[in-house]
Amino acid sequence: MRKLSTYLLLFVLMFAGSACDSDSNNDSGDAKAFVGVWNLGGISDASGDRTAAFVAGFNSVAIGFENDLGFSLAVDAVINEADASYGGTYSLTESSSTVSVSIVVSGQAFPLVFTYNIVNDNQIKLTATGTTSVLLSTLFNTSFAAPIIITLVKG
Repeated sequence: MRKLSTYLLLFVLMFAGSACDSDSNNDSGDAKAFVGVWNLGGISDASGDRTAAFVAGFNSVAIGFENDLGFSLAVDAVINEADASYGGTYSLTESSSTVSVSIVVSGQAFPLVFTYNIVNDNQIKLTATGTTSVLLSTLFNTSFAAPIIITLVKG
């Protein structure tokens, strides 16, 4: 469950960073900026940088976000048996700088909401607080303390 949870967290985090605004067309500024392939650039919480410990088990994690609100996640784990792929949907609300992600793992839907900050064309920061941060910590069997900040890097 821990390996699956780690993949789920990576998936959710990357997902959130590349959403499109459900209230606008796909050519809007924020929505357009999110479309593409993203990689995990860093993860931190109230206790500091947690990136090294989190990504130690992965060769690569790639997330693709499409104009049609579809996404894909490909996880290449250090242990081949733990490799995984997922698909799903996402939505972005520019007026509140939030992205909502719906992913299904083992038949269970997980709704997650993040606020986002577009740093530049190649970097986005996602912040999870409240219920989303608790759910992420529970799902991934981590001791993350809100706020959880995920840095995505276009690549």
